[in-house]
Order: sequence, then C-alpha cells, then structure tokens
Amino acid sequence: MQGQPYGGQGHFNGFQPPPRRDSSFRLVLLGFSLLVVIGIAAAIMAVVLWTGGSTSTASGPVEPKVSGPSIVPTPTTNPEKGTAEDFLLNADVYRTGPLTEQNCKSADLGNGGLAAQKVYYQRLFKCLNDAWRPVFHELGQDKPDPGLVVFDKPVQTACGNFEPLSGRVLAFYCYGNQVMYVDVKQMDKAFGPKEDLAYLMTIAHEYGHHVQGVTGLFYARAAYLQDHPDQKLESSRRNELQASCFGGVFSRAVAKSYPLTDRLDEFKEQSSNSFGESPDTPEDERTHGLATSQGFWIQNGFNIGANKACDTFAVSADLVK
Repeated sequence: MQGQPYGGQGHFNGFQPPPRRDSSFRLVLLGFSLLVVIGIAAAIMAVVLWTGGSTSTASGPVEPKVSGPSIVPTPTTNPEKGTAEDFLLNADVYRTGPLTEQNCKSADLGNGGLAAQKVYYQRLFKCLNDAWRPVFHELGQDKPDPGLVVFDKPVQTACGNFEPLSGRVLAFYCYGNQVMYVDVKQMDKAFGPKEDLAYLMTIAHEYGHHVQGVTGLFYARAAYLQDHPDQKLESSRRNELQASCFGGVFSRAVAKSYPLTDRLDEFKEQSSNSFGESPDTPEDERTHGLATSQGFWIQNGFNIGANKACDTFAVSADLVK
C-alpha cells in the first residue's frame, strides 16, 4: 500500500476501570489514549473486563510456561519501503533478543495504601527500566528512563490534571513528559491488595506503550492512520495488544524471581480473563480487543520470551478481535 513516509508524532495513554455491564462481568480496567498528531487531538476509549471465562490452548514450548499460544508473526504484505506501514510491520525492535532475566522480587502490597503501592511500583519500575534499557541501547535509543508518579491527591501533568477516583482512570503514561502516573485509590478500588498479578500486568502493559514510543512504533501508527483513518479501531486493538505482548515478554524476564514459576495457573487465568472487552461490547467501541485476544498476546509474549512475538501488525484480523 502507498503511504506517507514515516516521520514521528506525540501521544498520551492511560488505563481506567470500566462500568459494570452485568452480574457475569467483574470490572477490572479501562484504557484510553489521547493522541496529538500535528495539532489534532483524538480520544481513544477501551474497556478491559473480568469475563469470568477460561481459555485452554496448547502449552508453550519452553519453561517456565503457561498454557497459551506460541507464534512468531511474519509480515505477508510488502508495503512501500520507508512508509509508516513498513515500519509497523518490520520495526527493528522485533529483531532484538529476549529481555535480560531480572532479579525482581515482588514487594508486598500490604493494605493497598499509598506507601505500600509506592514501594511496589518503584521496585517494579526499576526492573522494567533495567530489562528494557539494553533493548533501547541496542536500537540506538539511549534516552532517560521514564518517570513515575504515584498519587492519591490531585496531580497536574503535561497531559492534563487528574484527581483520585476521578472518572475511571487507573494509571496512564504521558508522552508529553515521559512519566507514568498511577492512581493509588483507583487501583486499590479495582483490585485490592491481593491481586498483585493484575498490578504487574497493568504496569507492564503501560510500560509497553513507553516501549512503543521509544522505538517509534506508536508514532508510526499515528502516521499510518493519517492515510488509513478507516483502520482506527483495528489499529487501536493491534496497538493495545502489542503493549500487552510486551508486558508478557517482561513477565517472562521476572518469572523466576517475582516469582511466577509457582503461580503460572494464576497468571494464565488472569491474562486470559482479566483484560479485554466483553463480547457484547459494540463493534465501534472495541479498541483493546476481547479478553481472549488479550490472553493470547500476553501469553504469546511470555511463552516466546522475545519481542519477535509482538508484531501484532503482521497477523490476520481474527487474532486481534
């Protein structure tokens, strides 16, 4: 396909818990993005739900492993070199190796309050930075680590002003200043202190958006949508599922120390059922992908354990529903 040469743009991304739909769905998260492209802002909303179902697929090929897929996407199209589509399909990040194994023991969330959550996020954030920094260096992107703000009072950011429990915002990453913000009260309300794997996957997913920004993937998508506005919803799902896949790759890097090795059934259950839109979500609101799609890509990133698992722009539409 013909397209504009990819140049680069700017972005903001966050998570929110969705409204309850019915008794069979437990709310967990809802995400949104605010995209600023050549002075044009567009809001992108997405529901992430607890569905109460289960997924059973073939076991991954390596240890530690969870039940789930194990595919390495390969582009089948041949877009014009230098276009945004070419970048999305063939970005250099897909050719980087596994993340370095991290010594990253989970901090105790205690009562879920500010002090405990701050310790948890700070420890996890250090591991995320340590794991991804060599990848960025390999790609020639030696930029400062992103910042982290954990708040339980009103906060001013480069992406707007936010209050605890305002709307349904849980956490968000702001490309305007490369800082991730986490609403302590909203996280505790959505998860409580017991579901620490939900905290892990939420923050690893948001950091996945940081990876997309540093490597140029998010900005390539913004440029692509200028030529293909009809692909907004499907492209949003590919973008969000890719962030989840990057989160799965990171989860593999901390599997032994967190530890996840004796909690893989729980990891599989949450990854397959905790995140994603309900099947009854209207087609024109499906921006993150169904729970089965979220589980597929989180587990694929975990099982393959390398970024080559996460080329969500190269797969058929049925894998990004």
